[in-house]
Amino acid sequence: MAKNNNNNNSYGTDRKRADNLLNMEAIAFQIRESYKTARTNIVYSIIKKGCKKISFTSANKGEGKTVTSVNIAIALAQQVNTRVLIIDCDLRRPQIHNVLSIAFAPGLTNYLNGECSKDEVVRSTKINNLSAITYGAIPPNPSELLSSESMREFIKELEKDYDYIIFDTPPVGVVIDSLPLVKQSDGVVLIIKHNSTTYPDLKKIIETINRNNGKILGIIVNSVDSVKSHKYGKGYGYGYGYGYGYGY
Repeated sequence: MAKNNNNNNSYGTDRKRADNLLNMEAIAFQIRESYKTARTNIVYSIIKKGCKKISFTSANKGEGKTVTSVNIAIALAQQVNTRVLIIDCDLRRPQIHNVLSIAFAPGLTNYLNGECSKDEVVRSTKINNLSAITYGAIPPNPSELLSSESMREFIKELEKDYDYIIFDTPPVGVVIDSLPLVKQSDGVVLIIKHNSTTYPDLKKIIETINRNNGKILGIIVNSVDSVKSHKYGKGYGYGYGYGYGYGY
């Protein structure tokens, strides 16, 4: 229980920042358009019928992975008749419940341990067409849970109800928890932070994903100062760039 409390308290700043970003009408126009551009690129990068599954990961913690994955999920859900589910698969440092202001339990780990039903863990959010599954509890064996047959079967069951499933996964440069989800995903989006993520970090996670047969859709760069915002004397603090390829 103490571990859960420490985990939740550590995200106070992230939660406040995320609340601002979640209001798509309130955030800066340029950032809003960048999310929509990323959404468009993702949509056209996965050509298949049925549910599209996308993993979001990063090299290290604190690179904006969760905030970015949630806002991309929101952008996808804003399309007509598009049902989106985001799942908090970062079972060591979960944040989805904070960002979306929903209860953390029962959640994914509770379902995988047979403690509750699917209907009990899938939650609606204040965003139309966007549902979420939170973490439930911090487990001692996150890698084993995410790679289990129960997890694979759960994803197959969820695919029937959604057009997109977004996996917010742990940083692949830190732990291996996300690799089973990378293999099950139709694509992977890498999140890096401007002036923070190093080239060796980026090279390492690209090689790791390639070795595990993951399809890299592109890279989103966080915390990029807008040239135009400097021109007018206003720094947005958050900028999002999206591109195919592995360079900065």
